Amino acid sequence: MLCCPVCHAPLAVSGTGMECASRHRFDFARQGYLNLLLSHKMNSRQPGDNQDMVAARTRFLDAGHYQSVSDSVAQAATQLLTDKESPVILDAGCGEGYYTHQLKTALPNADVYALDISKPAIRACCRRSRAIHWLIGSVADLPLADISTDLVVSIFSRIDWETFSRVLKPSGHLIILAPGTNHLMSLREAIYEEVRSYPVGKILNSMPKTFSVISEHTIQADFCLNNAAKIRDLLAMTPHNWHISAAQRQRLDALHQLQCTAEIKRYILQLTP
Repeated sequence: MLCCPVCHAPLAVSGTGMECASRHRFDFARQGYLNLLLSHKMNSRQPGDNQDMVAARTRFLDAGHYQSVSDSVAQAATQLLTDKESPVILDAGCGEGYYTHQLKTALPNADVYALDISKPAIRACCRRSRAIHWLIGSVADLPLADISTDLVVSIFSRIDWETFSRVLKPSGHLIILAPGTNHLMSLREAIYEEVRSYPVGKILNSMPKTFSVISEHTIQADFCLNNAAKIRDLLAMTPHNWHISAAQRQRLDALHQLQCTAEIKRYILQLTP
């Protein structure tokens, strides 16, 4: 199932790690994950979400604000894989593992792999479940064998059409979650003087002919954050956290309550056989 990130040969369990025929070896971390991200493929010393961002995401998601989003993904996956006895699922860009864990709970017989480029995120994943194959790696260079996966899930993460096409089995499925037009509008209005709507469907503009859209669904989740710390946790989950100015952050910190609506598009695609 897994392949060597150096030479792309199959990896096999060998003692406390995995090894390919060319003797490239990768040891399991004490927490249980496998690091398959090569150092020269890293764009920084610590790519992806840092420890504080992972902690904020964990607090927010564990509070149940996005439970309806997680339920929608799990229900869709269950329906797509109903005729598979032991399906293989990949969560590509899994973050701290909230959605992955819910998928495994809904489909206990599934062989679930989950990958993220952030080491702090994957370490948090290991605290959620030891029944999932947690991997540090890049979506652009998935360390999975060709034609190995029944379902790929991409939740607010990078889409790599070529790589997803490579790892999916014929007629395999891809679930994508992306922001809707008015996603977290109240948060954006609290930050920016001028707010632009997200261009719905943009994510599909680059979709190759090897995929077809099976369904498109809007998920809505309403929730209220009743203190500044919870509002900061939400901000830390979004791209706005990277771009917000000191003045904008100060304005947001002055809020004691924020009523929010998450508007999320769920796309289900199928690989053309």
